[in-house]
Amino acid sequence: MPINFRSTGRVSALVRTLAPRLVPPTFALLVATPVHAESTCPDYVVLPSGSVFNIARLIADTGSPEAALRKARGALNEIAANGGCPKSVRRAVCDETMAVAKKAVVALEACAHAPQADGVENDGRTAAK
Repeated sequence: MPINFRSTGRVSALVRTLAPRLVPPTFALLVATPVHAESTCPDYVVLPSGSVFNIARLIADTGSPEAALRKARGALNEIAANGGCPKSVRRAVCDETMAVAKKAVVALEACAHAPQADGVENDGRTAAK
């Protein structure tokens, strides 16, 4: 003789009605939630003059450190191919921009294919020195 519990019937009915409604959104949230792996790249590089290059944003825009490195190198090569900063109207600004971009390329080269590396912690972010 089977033993039936009243609550079991209600729970299973509840599961049958809610499961089809809850599973797709739950699955979508799991898929849409980005996985945050520790990056070996610094979030930004800073020159002693205070100029900052946001490496994290470049990586986010391009999708990977390798793609960010290609984009930054391409931009520097394009400027060099067009004569570099001597042709610039505001040469000091151009020189400063090129210096911080070159520092960003060095940081990206170090982290694009590197295993986990230690950064300098600064309020939850890392900075290349």
